[in-house]
Amino acid sequence: MIDESIILLGEKVELINEDDQAYKTKVEDVTKTGLFLVAVPSLGGMPLHLYVGDTIDLGFYRESGRYVVQMEAVAFEKIGEVYYVWLLQRGVPHRQQRRDAYRLPVSLKVEVFKYEDGIESHLPVLGADSEQEIIDKVNTRDISIGGVAIATKHEYGSGELYLLEVFLDDANKNQQPLPVCAEVVRASESHDDKVSNVGLRFHELTNNKSEILSKYVFNQQQILIKQRRPASRR
Repeated sequence: MIDESIILLGEKVELINEDDQAYKTKVEDVTKTGLFLVAVPSLGGMPLHLYVGDTIDLGFYRESGRYVVQMEAVAFEKIGEVYYVWLLQRGVPHRQQRRDAYRLPVSLKVEVFKYEDGIESHLPVLGADSEQEIIDKVNTRDISIGGVAIATKHEYGSGELYLLEVFLDDANKNQQPLPVCAEVVRASESHDDKVSNVGLRFHELTNNKSEILSKYVFNQQQILIKQRRPASRR
């Protein structure tokens, strides 16, 4: 039986940008070095803007659901009239959970700290816990159960781990920091203003914190629905 998480030659895939727009293309070649050749796709007549060194998510489908894996653009090639990009797999494909499908376009204060091994077991469920120097202060572009997206001028690298304190509003509109560890899964620089769009996936999230995030996402989703601005879906 073939592993569902293996990307196959000839199958249809999606290249997913930082705004979660899915550009459909197909795997044209696979090498033993882990490189995948796909045609540079377009959406609404506009080609996907991708540069050598950029990272991007690649999505593909199985009977059990949608899988996503991070890729890096390592080279471009023109064959006939078609432009192709060689992609290097930078992570292990993971199946997207249904509850992760809701991304809320809300702005929350986030403070970023250095990650230390084993720190997860020492973090409180809620409340500030770090006396370290703050690396970065940003606001979220969106948040889901699985992670956050931010825009920042700080340099982040794919695969790096950080401690985040995400400030959530409670029922009384008071801000409580939720300390979570997160891994950088996407860091693509805007070539206009040098601001990076960074996607971080929560790392080793406890059940208590998953429940807090689920409740927050659900409540915010209901607010957006009432405002007739429903949350976008992956």
